[in-house]
Amino acid sequence: MIDTQAIRNRILRLAFSGQLTEREATDDDVVELLSRVNPKKNITQDEDAGYEIPEAWAWVRIADLYTINPKVKADESIDAAFIPMERIAPGFEDSFTYEVQNWGKASKSHTKFQDNDVAFAKISPCFENRKSFIAKDLPNGIGGGTTELIILRQKEMLPKYTYYLVSDQRFINTGVASYKGTVGQQRVQSDVVKNYLVPVPSFSEQVRIVEKIEAIFEILDKIDALQEQYVSNQEALKSKLIDAAIQGQLTEQLPEDGTAEELLSRIAVEKKKLMEDGKIPKEKKLQKIKKEDIPFEIPMSWQWVRVQEVASYITDYVANGSFATLKANTKTYKEPNYALFVRTMDLSSGFKDGCSYIDKESYDFLKKSKLFGGELILPNIGASIGKAFIMPDMKMPMSLAPNSILLKFTEPIMNEYFSFVVKSTYGSKLLNKTQGGSATAKFSKTDLRLLVVPLPPLSEIVRIVDAINRALEIIK
Repeated sequence: MIDTQAIRNRILRLAFSGQLTEREATDDDVVELLSRVNPKKNITQDEDAGYEIPEAWAWVRIADLYTINPKVKADESIDAAFIPMERIAPGFEDSFTYEVQNWGKASKSHTKFQDNDVAFAKISPCFENRKSFIAKDLPNGIGGGTTELIILRQKEMLPKYTYYLVSDQRFINTGVASYKGTVGQQRVQSDVVKNYLVPVPSFSEQVRIVEKIEAIFEILDKIDALQEQYVSNQEALKSKLIDAAIQGQLTEQLPEDGTAEELLSRIAVEKKKLMEDGKIPKEKKLQKIKKEDIPFEIPMSWQWVRVQEVASYITDYVANGSFATLKANTKTYKEPNYALFVRTMDLSSGFKDGCSYIDKESYDFLKKSKLFGGELILPNIGASIGKAFIMPDMKMPMSLAPNSILLKFTEPIMNEYFSFVVKSTYGSKLLNKTQGGSATAKFSKTDLRLLVVPLPPLSEIVRIVDAINRALEIIK
């Protein structure tokens, strides 16, 4: 895949070092531009800001070049735009939507702006995600918005040029390095913005620079769209592959495999012993599977079962106590005095980066945890539904995070098979049903326990899992 983000960053660096355009004889002198910016003040030009720019350009501090967070005055009764943070597009889209409010409401205790002002977020992660826009086509040309915006106004600077200046990776890096505040509430420091040096060419060259940037970005937009379509096609292919697999269309049914009924009988015997030994709780009696519960045909040697019949253990168990008091660290799991706290965000990352580990106090607290590896863990809420993770054998105690459900099987290969079932179109449709009138999809351990799934013979399950993994690797 082409890293278009890196290309965009490189294009802006070339643009702001004067390497995308050439000076023309008719271009204004930048000194004339700066004199128009503030006729009453001789604007200081800095000689160096980290890289070379053309001699005809100037390095100027933002505070000397722009009015920062300027005032906007209007009749309180007239219509105006109101733009909360969630209505500002990230990236390089220069896009926003707004609510129409009267100016009194839109402006009260909010950031104020007018058409052609450039706005950018000052709070993390919106700042580094480039939530910014040029105000345009606002009702009566005015608007108010989230207090987490910084506004730049300058009629002698092309707004689009300014927009790209605050989208430049150099500006982003400088702002992030200045962050102060608690995690999740960190903000760019105002002094850093005021003293940030920007490269200023003549107005006519700003126009040419923006034209070059946008011509290249238009091509990159097309590449992004094609790559998104490619990924979408890949995901569709994976989905069809898994759907075919759980319907018995990816493998051959062999007489020597036996039947799903034989596998189910063996699982029932093993579960009964575990119950008698007190290792798993006794289960509630299940209703028979009705004809209307069966969504598609399966091979004769297979059988429709409820998840409770094949899983030896299903729980949403979490350790008692306050999760807010557990200290998250990035210690290696080989550290002997640390236990592992399994978060839903870790499930999607596969534990490769970003595991959550907790300190020795919590290690003692989790010694009785039932997680020691080999379990299948499923997030059960919102966008995380459909993800699955098989716990590795970590040789240490672990605790399950909220909004997750754990399954244990007597046959380890069932972990992989069942993870594919929940990722199938059939499984995803059932698990993504909303519960209790909530707008957010969520399923309970009871929902999962009663879920009707196709069960092949054990030998065929092994071949199905192998076939899916090999096909997914080829698609990848």
